[in-house]
Amino acid sequence: MTKIIGLVQVKGGAGWSSVSTNLADAFAKGSTAKPTAKVTKVFHAPEGYRRLTINLREDIHKKIRMKAIEQDCTVTDIIAKLLEQEVR
Repeated sequence: MTKIIGLVQVKGGAGWSSVSTNLADAFAKGSTAKPTAKVTKVFHAPEGYRRLTINLREDIHKKIRMKAIEQDCTVTDIIAKLLEQEVR
């Protein structure tokens, strides 16, 4: 049984590929085989937005996560608000 996991972009590839594998069977059989192709997940920002990746110290990240929980929002919401205030 083969299952389509999803569409991914393979590093160095010129387009989209569908990755077919039966991970459940391989796991059940105790397979330790590793995929031969490197796969990069592709995330898309909503229309009108851009994705941003930053590196934060662990202690700052933890404080932002806690603040997000307290304010019932996401870390993204907090960072976006701070950036918008900074560029005004």
